[in-house]
Amino acid sequence: MKFSYALLKISPVLVALSMLSGCAGSSEETLEVPTNLPPICRDIDFSANPDMREVCGVRKVHNKAYKNIPQQRYLIKPTETSIVKTGNKLELRFQNSLPLYLEGPIVNDLQFGQEKRLQKVPNTYDYHEIYNKASGERLRVFKMNIPTDAGTRYDFCFRIPEKKGSDRTRNRAMGSNIERMDCEDFEQVVAADRAAKAAR
Repeated sequence: MKFSYALLKISPVLVALSMLSGCAGSSEETLEVPTNLPPICRDIDFSANPDMREVCGVRKVHNKAYKNIPQQRYLIKPTETSIVKTGNKLELRFQNSLPLYLEGPIVNDLQFGQEKRLQKVPNTYDYHEIYNKASGERLRVFKMNIPTDAGTRYDFCFRIPEKKGSDRTRNRAMGSNIERMDCEDFEQVVAADRAAKAAR
């Protein structure tokens, strides 16, 4: 009788210990995934497919306290555009262009991790080419609306500078050194162009 009573008292402790042990064994590994993965590696879940890590240049980080591992999420448009988080900083990376820092609440509203890496950010992309017949110049601007995991959305506007002496296609133009512009200026430029076209 005394043995049964003692067992009843010990059992909850054993259950708690087994639950803690199970939680410790199922903790997510910390992986360092390169931000220049080839397209064939981008949709691979490296936690579920550890045999693909070496092929794609992914390594396990043993120091759990290491916080500056770059984490990446691709956007839908433009092609090859991604957001990279390192520490508390966000970089917007276009193909063959210098990265641009994103600041403000979006830094905390956009989530990163092994699961999020496999989910593209469903942003919108509004691109315009505006020609000035008088000067012969072409202005290329675009706006991206980026939704976050917190349910918020943020607008970012950009200008693509002309590169003298080089006739480039629209896709290649996205690889130039893209510059930030105020979204109010973007709306004014686009509205003026639409009004000019409507008056013709």
